[in-house]
Amino acid sequence: MKHKNNLLKIDRFFEQYHLIPQNSTIVIGFSGGPDSMFLLHLLAHIRKEKNLALITAHLDHEWRPESAREVEFCREASKQLSIKFVSACASNLSSPVKFDGSKEELGRKLRRQFLESVADDVGADRIALGHHAQDQQETFLIRLIRGSSLSGLTCMRPKSGKYIRPLLETDKKDIIQYLNQQKIEYLRDPSNLEPTFLRNKIRLHVLPELRTCDDRFDANFARTLTKLQAADNFISEITAETFTTISTRDNGKTKVNLKLLFKLNSYLQRRIILHWLISESVPFVPQESFIDEIFKFLKGEHGGSHHLHETWKIEKKENWAWIKKNKLLPRYK
Repeated sequence: MKHKNNLLKIDRFFEQYHLIPQNSTIVIGFSGGPDSMFLLHLLAHIRKEKNLALITAHLDHEWRPESAREVEFCREASKQLSIKFVSACASNLSSPVKFDGSKEELGRKLRRQFLESVADDVGADRIALGHHAQDQQETFLIRLIRGSSLSGLTCMRPKSGKYIRPLLETDKKDIIQYLNQQKIEYLRDPSNLEPTFLRNKIRLHVLPELRTCDDRFDANFARTLTKLQAADNFISEITAETFTTISTRDNGKTKVNLKLLFKLNSYLQRRIILHWLISESVPFVPQESFIDEIFKFLKGEHGGSHHLHETWKIEKKENWAWIKKNKLLPRYK
């Protein structure tokens, strides 16, 4: 049957990216919708074979009147599979995320905060999310519209830190077909039909038109994305290798030789700055203006310091620069 072939394809995807090691503890981001319901049943199916400890985690954003009933639906679905269920209300999170004008982005940040807190509490090895192949397409087009970098256009990866996305090569239609064939109930989110969200506009209007233009769109998109990811991986390797040639360790600090940095190709310079910030675990939003400010400081004639974050700064002296963490930094420079 077709669904058996799809399950075999997903299993090969698991193995290709080493997503689920034996004896893992996995937190499943569980909304009760078709994608996370399919993911729940998929992981429950291989639980015994891989000796997995599974925990479903559901965040109630409290944005819709039916959200409390959805919590109970998710609790019961988990109970039926003998899986531990954890839930929380967004208003009770310990450090609320600030609203930046995008309700969709706020929801994403709140979910991540919640899932990571659950993973810490249970000592999880992985956090599993139900993003599928069409989510990749939507993400690519959103980032294209917003002028993303090459790294941004490579979209979501199968594994990123603790996060895993086992369904990235699975079509939504196959997910729905499997759930219907197995008579597995799932929730339907009415907000997925609201045209006010950019993602919904792309899902409901842009992607169907692209498939009308060429019925090979899905397969061709997957091939193109694979090529972009390969190119980005190659550049990342070159960046890491180059970073080691222009930096040195001195008294516990990684110092970058600015003369050597500014002899490099301008694109590689920017990638190295990003690599440097990430390697030092500096929290930042990768906006072009943020990177431009760093370059302006590093290229300036004078030494001193430039604040990156409430507790992080870059210090510069002569032709060397390094990143320093200082809990006593003022909130604003």
